[in-house]
Amino acid sequence: MNRPRRKLIYLLGFMGSGKSTVGALVARALGWPLIDLDTTIEAGQGETIREIFDRAGEPFFREIERAALSEASKAEPAVIALGGGTFAQEPNLQLIRERGGATVWLDSPFEELLRRCARMTNRPLFRDEESLRQLLLQRLPYYRLAEYRVSTEGRAPGEVAEEILRLKVF
Repeated sequence: MNRPRRKLIYLLGFMGSGKSTVGALVARALGWPLIDLDTTIEAGQGETIREIFDRAGEPFFREIERAALSEASKAEPAVIALGGGTFAQEPNLQLIRERGGATVWLDSPFEELLRRCARMTNRPLFRDEESLRQLLLQRLPYYRLAEYRVSTEGRAPGEVAEEILRLKVF
């Protein structure tokens, strides 16, 4: 049985899992545009994600994230790199399912995420190791709903991108 080809790929996973980097490689290989949701939001608001959180709080951020996701999901074909919490918001999950794009979870071990996030200064929900662990535990049940899981453990972004391309659903 042949699966229908999809024109949208949603990359999801925790902050630091490589969604933007891997997304750029997948998009380039397919000749599709990359829509990085966080970058789109920052450009539209004229502020960093951290500044938006600090100024207006998470509920406001989630509203503009939903609007940005809705707009991005109208583009076909496209690779959409979601923010770390995007897929863990029920309205976003419903929208993604309605659009019918392929959902790919970039699964990274906690220790690797911690190492990567420790170098980042623009993550509003990263405060310390324990808060990061709790946030990951809250989001894991949502990430597990993705159609495809690709491990990033000890792998270069190009290798992860190649595995996604081998899924042959788009």
